[in-house]
Amino acid sequence: MEDFSNKTVIVTGGGRGVGRAVGMAFAAAGANVMLGARTISYGEEVKSEIVASGGNAECFAADIANHEDCRALVDAAVKAFGGVDIIVHAAADIPHGGLGNVDDDRLEAGFASIAKAAWWLLDAARPYFAKARDGGRFIAIGSVNGTVNVVPNMTAYGMAKAALDAFIRAAAGDVVGEGITVNAINPGLIASDRAKEILGDQGLADYGATVPVGRAGTPDDIAHACLFLASAKSDYITGTSIKMDGGSTVAPSPDRSNILQERLKFQQGKTS
Repeated sequence: MEDFSNKTVIVTGGGRGVGRAVGMAFAAAGANVMLGARTISYGEEVKSEIVASGGNAECFAADIANHEDCRALVDAAVKAFGGVDIIVHAAADIPHGGLGNVDDDRLEAGFASIAKAAWWLLDAARPYFAKARDGGRFIAIGSVNGTVNVVPNMTAYGMAKAALDAFIRAAAGDVVGEGITVNAINPGLIASDRAKEILGDQGLADYGATVPVGRAGTPDDIAHACLFLASAKSDYITGTSIKMDGGSTVAPSPDRSNILQERLKFQQGKTS
């Protein structure tokens, strides 16, 4: 495992799901971890787990759909640990729904928390990244939806993730001369807390059985990729999005799509 001792990583969405797994993985590898969480109690729980395991972590209440919160999160990490070497932007306010079924507030929240937040976080951290040992690393958690395929009834989400993917490619060129790399990981379905809420345990199992590798992805799968992209070994990679979907987009399945669509419709019915 790469040694991240004396390096600082900010993880947005650090209280649950992929963000939690990423924070735990970096802490296990020796990093100082600043967990950004909109619901601070979730962040505190992950911080306690890290500290109990001998790691070093702090958490900060931040709604990254807000520009000032993004800047404050970076400032908090600098104040706590002296700098910032890595950001993993895992948070997303996911707007479920197709055209005509997502109001302006939900559309803006999704776009701001996913794409705008990437801009704000990288911009705020840029001076510290330029001083980082082995170079600064910005890693965003994107999606195959909106980049390599389209999921019905997820139009707003896919649009925001596509914008994020465009940002990764362009911003990488903006900062490449400063020793900063900018990359994304684009997962398929990940068995996160949110996915379990939508699909349920049986739905996840049914969906996973349709994935070519035989299972849904896990938050730990994404964390492992983040460790690589944050390492010194990845310094020749920038402006890239790594697809991690177990082969789903190269082997489409009607059953897989039907499982997801039925559960999305059920969730929309509950909230309408």
